[in-house]
Amino acid sequence: MTRLIALCGLFFAATAVATPVTVVDDAGRTVTLPRPAHRIVSLAPNITDALFAAGAGAYVVGTSRFSDHPDEAKKVPVVGDATMIDLERIVGLKPDIVVVWKSGNSAAQVEKLTRLGIPVFYSETTRLAQVASTTRQLGRLAGTDDIANRNARAFEAELDRLRTTFAGKKHLKVFFQIWDRPLMTVGRAQIIDDALVLCGGDNIFADLDQAAPTVGREAVLARNPDVILSGGGEGESLNAWKASSFLGAVKHDNVFAIDAPTLALPSPSILPGVATLCRALDDARTRAGR
Repeated sequence: MTRLIALCGLFFAATAVATPVTVVDDAGRTVTLPRPAHRIVSLAPNITDALFAAGAGAYVVGTSRFSDHPDEAKKVPVVGDATMIDLERIVGLKPDIVVVWKSGNSAAQVEKLTRLGIPVFYSETTRLAQVASTTRQLGRLAGTDDIANRNARAFEAELDRLRTTFAGKKHLKVFFQIWDRPLMTVGRAQIIDDALVLCGGDNIFADLDQAAPTVGREAVLARNPDVILSGGGEGESLNAWKASSFLGAVKHDNVFAIDAPTLALPSPSILPGVATLCRALDDARTRAGR
């Protein structure tokens, strides 16, 4: 009898593991796997971060360059970046699924993966509210729904807290500089645009569709931002703006860099960066008398 019970237990465990998984990805494709994915390759740092938040970190067998969040991700072998992937190495990892960045990874490279018969899941997160749903999607793929749902709820709760804290603040026109040569900023497809809105900032280039558009210096001057800032590493290059003394940002000493290395990361690790941004804009309001 004991042997029969043990065999039945093994049968039901095997049946549970083999349960098919179906998830709709961010390209609108229905992706079905014969069982939860326990060998996952991530081709973007934000996807890697979201996989760990979804409880699937132990199943990540390959990542992309710059996958630094969380710290455990640094231990996973790197198999490519946004422009080039090591197909031979990925094939050798025998992944159950490769999760790709819909607008960031090379379409030609991804097509090569599909031609090799490797299942691909497209992920695209451009708004803060999508971070939790992405976490849940990936948890479903990996069969780690409980952890994914718990962490997604925690993210939503903290996001709501930030929205409540900074709701009703006086709005400031913001130019967010991500590079100076060429001069680049954030458009509405970049999650930083959404973070600015939450913090009471109006991105002066929110009318541009691109995530990271190139703009002219004259266009910035014409829109006369109240704040000119960067997310770190661009502090010195911001100094050139101080020569334009007529700018509101210059008049009120609101040209500065913030220490927010995860602010451009559309994944769970973004929230500390959003909080830093909100506090910085609050200080800018004080200096501007708002």
